[in-house]
Amino acid sequence: MTDRSRIGHMTAPTTHAVDAWRVKLFCQAIGETDPVFHDAAAARRAGHRACPVPPTFLKALESEHQSGAALMKLLDVPMTGVLHAEQRFEFESPVHVGDTVEISRTVAEIFDKRGGAMTFIVVDSHFRVAGQAVASARQTIVVRNSMPAAA
Repeated sequence: MTDRSRIGHMTAPTTHAVDAWRVKLFCQAIGETDPVFHDAAAARRAGHRACPVPPTFLKALESEHQSGAALMKLLDVPMTGVLHAEQRFEFESPVHVGDTVEISRTVAEIFDKRGGAMTFIVVDSHFRVAGQAVASARQTIVVRNSMPAAA
C-alpha cells in the first residue's frame, strides 16, 4: 500500500551544473539538430548568452538526480506495475549551458481509481537557477495494484 503520509513530502534540493558536452550528447540522443543547442556562436546570434538546453533536458537531469525509483521506494511502492503516465512542463525562463540547476520534487497527490486497482501518484518538480524558478513539471505515475482474487 502506498504511504499516503508522504503527501506534501519535498525532497532535499540537489544542484547540477549544465555542461556543453552533456547537452550535445542529449541532442544527439533525441535527434535535435538545431545548432543553437550545441554551437555557442549560433546561440549568441539567436539572442542567448550561451547555448540553451532543449526543454526535455530538464527531465534527464531530474531522472538522474531525483529519480522516480527513489520516490517509489520512499512511498513503499514496488517498481513492478509502475507506469510513467504523463508529464507536463511550464517554463519561466531558459536554462543555458554553464547554469547550475537546483532540483527538488514534492509528492502532491496520491489517489486510487477502479476500486483500488490503480494508484495515481502526482509529483511536482521544481527547477531553479541562481535562486530563481526557471521551470516546473507535474508528473503522474500510475501503479497497477494486485487485487485479491474474487471468492
